[in-house]
Amino acid sequence: MRISKFLTLAALLGSALTVSAKGQGVWLEQKHDFGAFDESLGTVYCDFRLVNAGDEPIAIIGARANCGCTRPEYSKAPIAPGDTAVIRVGFDPSGRPGRFGKYVNVDLDCAPKRSQLTIQGTVIGTSNTLKSRFPVSLGPMKLRSKVIAYGEVLKGHTAGQFLEGYNASADTLRPVVGNLPSYIKVLVEPTVVPPGDRFVISTILNADKIDDWGVVTDSMTVAPSAASPEKVTVETVAIIGEDFSTLTQKQREEAPRLDADVTAIDLKQIQRGSAPITRSFTIANKGKSPLIIRRISCPDKAVSVKLKTMEIKPGKSAKAEVTVNPALLGDSKLLNARINIVANDPDHPSTMVRVVAEVK
Repeated sequence: MRISKFLTLAALLGSALTVSAKGQGVWLEQKHDFGAFDESLGTVYCDFRLVNAGDEPIAIIGARANCGCTRPEYSKAPIAPGDTAVIRVGFDPSGRPGRFGKYVNVDLDCAPKRSQLTIQGTVIGTSNTLKSRFPVSLGPMKLRSKVIAYGEVLKGHTAGQFLEGYNASADTLRPVVGNLPSYIKVLVEPTVVPPGDRFVISTILNADKIDDWGVVTDSMTVAPSAASPEKVTVETVAIIGEDFSTLTQKQREEAPRLDADVTAIDLKQIQRGSAPITRSFTIANKGKSPLIIRRISCPDKAVSVKLKTMEIKPGKSAKAEVTVNPALLGDSKLLNARINIVANDPDHPSTMVRVVAEVK
């Protein structure tokens, strides 16, 4: 019994000694703002100081940044009581124009076990960087692209996409988006863009507000400010389709089935400037419900297509008349056009018939 009490007392005493000898790290700063600086300066550095406020040596056992562009430098040597250690953090701005915010997680062998150091600033990009990352230019305003592509968007759904921009001037910008299609909403953030900072044009497309099917193109304008007379035209493109995900197995079995009698119309050779050429192909409904042709079109201006009826009953067919006008072929030596057919066939909602020829 006496031995047990002795061991218990010794354990408590050892624990108390461990607590009293615990080190304590105190950061003199944990945030640094570089402000605005030119990318051409190369890597910039700042120092974070750590004081050992305890009565035993402490050490930095690890430091890791959240990005490869940020690199911490430090020593793992013990820090004596009352001494100060420095973690030097470098940030490489190459190819990173605009505002940035990075952090470094630091692990100590004392309290606090983990600390976070943060750096921030704004990189003024060089002309080469801006050309590669923001190739669309209108005065001080740079854009990442002139096209916003939504991909396939089903009826009953929405799709979001964004476009990045950059302020390459020494003044603030207030970008304005205009001439919006009725089915697209936009939000510009931030509304006031400081010099050297980036902005984002966020867009949401509502497929239910589009009275069309298949490939739908439109455009909007972006200007550096409301008073700017010059604007950039940004094209929008989406593929509007039908949502068949709620169909039951029985509904699929009774659905319409589109069957075109050709996959391509080969005109062999045509003479540039000759009279228009007309061909036709047949669209049959081999299903059990009416086949509704949502849209039949060809993006090539030299090829037009007409269909007398847009609803084909089960077991029936309809002829599509294709006209090729060689005068509209331009300088191309080959005709390779695509006729797109959008229908309510859940297995083949989009069908393509090619029109090909060698142009002499």
